[in-house]
Amino acid sequence: MKLYVLLPILHDEALVNVTRQEIASAVSPGTEFIVDSLEMGPASIETYLDEEVAAPWIVEKAIKADKDGYDAIIIDCMGDPAIHSVREAVRKPVVGPLMATTSIACNLGDKFSIVTVLKESVPLFKRKIREYGLEHRLASVRYVNVPVLELESRKEEVKNQLVEESIQAVKEGADTIILGCTGMIGMAKNMQRQLHVPVIDPGVAQVKYAEMLVSLGLVHSPNTYPNPRAKTRLIPSQMRPVQTRIE
Repeated sequence: MKLYVLLPILHDEALVNVTRQEIASAVSPGTEFIVDSLEMGPASIETYLDEEVAAPWIVEKAIKADKDGYDAIIIDCMGDPAIHSVREAVRKPVVGPLMATTSIACNLGDKFSIVTVLKESVPLFKRKIREYGLEHRLASVRYVNVPVLELESRKEEVKNQLVEESIQAVKEGADTIILGCTGMIGMAKNMQRQLHVPVIDPGVAQVKYAEMLVSLGLVHSPNTYPNPRAKTRLIPSQMRPVQTRIE
């Protein structure tokens, strides 16, 4: 089995390395994987603007991974950016960590909370949860107030904040905690020991979910994700890149 894991942001060596290490310790024997990132797009994804900037590049990478023979494609970002577009474009399992973790959480308890990075990310998660039809299972969305690009350098602070926010989430009715950023990979195990409730690591969960779908021979339904009609569509590699900064 070959998995293509796409960090849908500009290359960040530290994040790529820690993601590769954690996934290597989680995959089943015989599973091969690659961790890739974008040459064009946002430095991190924390808002809808970031998702839209990343989307065409995600689609391009996914189409190439499909042609290269990967068995499943993982969009390694908790917002599941461009997941519907990619599922229309390829006929392989396409996994987003938000879909994967919420599916798991709904099998572990009645209510889950998401603890994410920034206050600006909270509306995005609430809208996505409504879109996925799980609003009645959501206890809260909380945040640690640390940007994605600072998660690694402020790791100990993030770990402490995650525990504090998760304790509050449990008080608000959550019986399961979902870490709201794949950049928090590797932080769930110690949290679970302290909180005594399930804590789901999206970086690991998405990989195991992809393995399960490939092993079961399942892929998204063509009734939900039909192949788009043939027409001219210019994708990024066919266009002259234009450097535009949005700050």
